Amino acid sequence: MWMLSALAGYTFLAGEAVLSKFLITARIKNWQLYAFYIGLFSIFSLIFTPFGLDWFGPKAFLAAVFSGFLFYLALVFLFQSLLVSSAIRVYVLFGAVMTLATTFLAPIFLHEKITSLSFAGIILLILGGFFIAFKHYERAFFSNWQKTILAGVLAAASFVVLKYAYSEQNFVSGYIVSRMGITASALFSLLVPSFRRKIFSTFKREKGKESAKNLLGSIIAKTLAGVGTVLVHYGIFLGSVVIVNALVSVQYLLTFVFSVALSFCWKKIFIEKFTPLNFFLKIIGVVCVVLGTVLVS
Repeated sequence: MWMLSALAGYTFLAGEAVLSKFLITARIKNWQLYAFYIGLFSIFSLIFTPFGLDWFGPKAFLAAVFSGFLFYLALVFLFQSLLVSSAIRVYVLFGAVMTLATTFLAPIFLHEKITSLSFAGIILLILGGFFIAFKHYERAFFSNWQKTILAGVLAAASFVVLKYAYSEQNFVSGYIVSRMGITASALFSLLVPSFRRKIFSTFKREKGKESAKNLLGSIIAKTLAGVGTVLVHYGIFLGSVVIVNALVSVQYLLTFVFSVALSFCWKKIFIEKFTPLNFFLKIIGVVCVVLGTVLVS
């Protein structure tokens, strides 16, 4: 049951990944505003309140809030990378790093046992991340790859902390409080002068109709992310955080498929250089990451 929940969740998240790329690159063109929107919309998790929100003590509460804070930071760095690089490169490297970091962090903090096959999986994840991140035609890694790696580490830490939070309370309470941590982080980000100026300058520049379209697109993206996150978090609540994170390979594959399909309409947005060699190397990278996540699990 928990595995099916995770698989369904990653399918929704793949859809959100390509929509986020489109919105950030072609519509909003402002990662600060998009991160703020996504963080703010997390408040709608309160609709699950009647299904079991309860108080389980300060330790459980703070762990869930801290998980949300870490995840918002991960989104901030992820969206910075997504603005200037293809969705395939960013999300596959992000997921590979998240799986790697979770593999190392979970045994330390959650005492989850990792099999010897994990080492082979780690090698494949590293190779896959290299093939995805390296631009052969420029002989350099894609822009902001360091921030993508940092986002993956932060997301892994967020999931590990979240798993601990779930062990201290029921699913609904842990989920809602962690989402409130994201919303609170988005609001506190307005205290950063440069972040605040970027957000308000966009509001002033955009016309009412254009702003409404961007807001609607963000709502749709957040809805996809919300449904996907609930399903993935439910999988984490019931099962192993390492295996659930490893199943993110489904999201890699679907993000790749969706991006290739959409590149025929928006080539510059979804694939930065559509050459046979570039396409082939990306396939090798995705395959390595998928096999690596399977071995890690």
